[in-house]
Amino acid sequence: MSISSENLFLHVDGDSFFVSCEVSQHPEYKGKPVIVGEDRGIAVAMSYEAKSLGVTRGMPIFKIKKEFPRVIILPHHFDLYGRISSGVYDILVSYLEQVEQYSIDECFAVVKPSDIRLAGSAEKLANDIKNEIKNSFGVTYSLGLARTKVLAKTASKLNKPNGLVLLLDKKDEEEALKKTEIDDVWGIGRRTVPRLRNMGIKTAYDFVHYPSEQIKKYFSEPIYILQKELSGENFYEVDADADPRDQKSIQSTATFRPSSSDSKIIFAELSENVERACEHARGLGLMSNAVSFFVKNTDFAYRSGESKLPLYTNNPSIILNTIENVFKKILQNGEKIRSTGITLQNLRRSEEVPRDLFGMQDKSESKSIIEEVSDNIRAKFGQNVLKRASSLKGEGRKRGNSFPLGKK
Repeated sequence: MSISSENLFLHVDGDSFFVSCEVSQHPEYKGKPVIVGEDRGIAVAMSYEAKSLGVTRGMPIFKIKKEFPRVIILPHHFDLYGRISSGVYDILVSYLEQVEQYSIDECFAVVKPSDIRLAGSAEKLANDIKNEIKNSFGVTYSLGLARTKVLAKTASKLNKPNGLVLLLDKKDEEEALKKTEIDDVWGIGRRTVPRLRNMGIKTAYDFVHYPSEQIKKYFSEPIYILQKELSGENFYEVDADADPRDQKSIQSTATFRPSSSDSKIIFAELSENVERACEHARGLGLMSNAVSFFVKNTDFAYRSGESKLPLYTNNPSIILNTIENVFKKILQNGEKIRSTGITLQNLRRSEEVPRDLFGMQDKSESKSIIEEVSDNIRAKFGQNVLKRASSLKGEGRKRGNSFPLGKK
């Protein structure tokens, strides 16, 4: 195989992503056992130091506190994770044309021969991407580069954290397959693993070299395709044109000047972000039933809140009324705030939103006609021609909004 004559696949995978994001905001936690999940009552994500102590995913918080008193336990901050995820995606598309946002902490991309020639080498290209992510956001990602998506995904797991594995020839691929337990092959479920092990298949290498006709006979087509992908045959493409209506979150953020400690001004800035995010959601025909929001002070420290909405909506009034009390609680007296942001979560297409027994969902949606008319007026005459009263104290400048696609 010659890397100069065919496309390769890059897999970019966050290392203990939620924890890494938290540590990026609290450098004092670096190198310490940290878990995220205090608000869920179980460990959802762990640092490598916490894993080495014996903390496992799903372990109850009360048990961790008792058995591992040194562990630092934190709640989720989904707005932070969304911002960093979107930033990583932006870095990738600055290097490569075809990028697929596979999940909040994973991306696939097509690496063309011309991309490699421009960078100087495949290794330099991958390292440049990896280093820019780390330098920009203080989080580490592990990268795998190979001739199929499944091989790239396999490669990125082999040298975590902050690793880079290039499978550029058959020898590299075979060594990687020998190091990969069959349990760790992407797409092979827990129920399938015992069946494969009973056939003497313990590693990805064993799987690839097992007679294909037997795999096709005794397993479903996806398992057969996995074998072919691990053999270097390309079946899966990078989906760089994901339907924006499939995204699961929309975020709008903005930095304003001068910074302010006036809660009315800060809420006005947040209100403008809510308006922009809802306008974007309406344009896509999407509705949310949960939101998270943040404020960032002049020391770049974040304070955040989350709220469950009474129904699915893309109406700013409903969201602002719901978050106002939580917003007041996260502000500290005299603290100067420089930016705010909102994330609409759990997005659903409007036609798929469930109806309630009392018709409250239908009544809410009927009020959205006013919002849609306002959208049309703003589209024709400019964003600032119509504002909610709650946004009037805001600066009204062009917003640095972020509308990430493909959060699945």
